[in-house]
Amino acid sequence: MKVRSLVTVWLVSVAIGLLVLAGCGPKSGAEYKVAPVRGKVIYNGQPVTSGGIRFRPIEVPGAKEGSLGKPATGEVKSDGTFVLSTYREGDGAVVGKHEVSYIPVSKGAETYEDKPEPSPYAGLVPKEKVVEVKPGQNEITIELVPMQK
Repeated sequence: MKVRSLVTVWLVSVAIGLLVLAGCGPKSGAEYKVAPVRGKVIYNGQPVTSGGIRFRPIEVPGAKEGSLGKPATGEVKSDGTFVLSTYREGDGAVVGKHEVSYIPVSKGAETYEDKPEPSPYAGLVPKEKVVEVKPGQNEITIELVPMQK
């Protein structure tokens, strides 16, 4: 009987210790609210047909400096549309202000002798460097412009 109660006390102590530890330490960013984000990427009024979009949080309500949540990414489809994902497929981006970046995609080489074909969108950047993701549905158009030298 005595051994059994010691084991019980030990298990309860370990469980309480694990709960306390779970609440300590740096936050992963998973606690920040996300909102659905979809949109379109355009250049010269036409849809961009490839590449990637990245939203990096720079100002999040209630967040501490250095802990702004995870960036969101999305693939630019052939019609210029994208849907952002942060923690799950299509869940959106952390609510707040984000720095936007566009990543062009080169066409790969068929053989070792071939050179990759550069993206027709290389050297283009978002006209608006910062966008805001608000609670609820977000529909955002990203216009690309040539990079300033």
